Amino acid sequence: MSSRAALVTVLLCIVSGTVEAEIVGVAGGYGPPGPTLGPYEITPFPLDERPLYELVMDVPSPFGGNLEFSTSLQHLRVGQGWVIGGHGYAGDVYAGNGVSEFTLTLPGNTYAFYLYADQEPHDLPWPITAIADDGTTIVQDVSDDLGTAYFGFYQDDPLGPPIASISVSSPYVAFLAVGEFGIAIPAPGVLALVGISAVGAISGRRRRRSLVGRGSGGGSSPCL
Repeated sequence: MSSRAALVTVLLCIVSGTVEAEIVGVAGGYGPPGPTLGPYEITPFPLDERPLYELVMDVPSPFGGNLEFSTSLQHLRVGQGWVIGGHGYAGDVYAGNGVSEFTLTLPGNTYAFYLYADQEPHDLPWPITAIADDGTTIVQDVSDDLGTAYFGFYQDDPLGPPIASISVSSPYVAFLAVGEFGIAIPAPGVLALVGISAVGAISGRRRRRSLVGRGSGGGSSPCL
């Protein structure tokens, strides 16, 4: 084992012996996204250059691979098929006609992800629910007056399992839409360093959410 690999292994052991894996949900409200989510730097998805108004099953990720949808969604853009973007957003939107629920399967090794969700009709503040694969749940209202809502999820233990999927639903709508995605897929060595810096902040976050899902790791450990 090289000295660099040995250092990473030591850092991983320190972090894994200190924290318990947990996906954290962030109900971010209606303003623009920040550059970070939890301890991770976030990369926004670039503009989708594919033709508008076509049905798609995925969106290319800035790190390679795809964000996949469980059902076909129409590729629109604010001002081109979709009316409201919120906080000045004018990019891509993916909408389901008559679809009230669908799941986003995230690219492999995703440790933080946010999306904005919207719906039609816009007249009343209807709730939209987003649930990560471990059960972590966020519920926020969306309407004309409120704007689109930010739903963020991150794994607070960088050695815990990545986030695999997020389900989005609203029982009262004709169109349910998502867009303005951001993602973090850190390299393994970066994960170890992020973990060291995150250890001291984790205990204070344990009870912030009304519903918390627990992640669980598996496999053998090089620390044993």
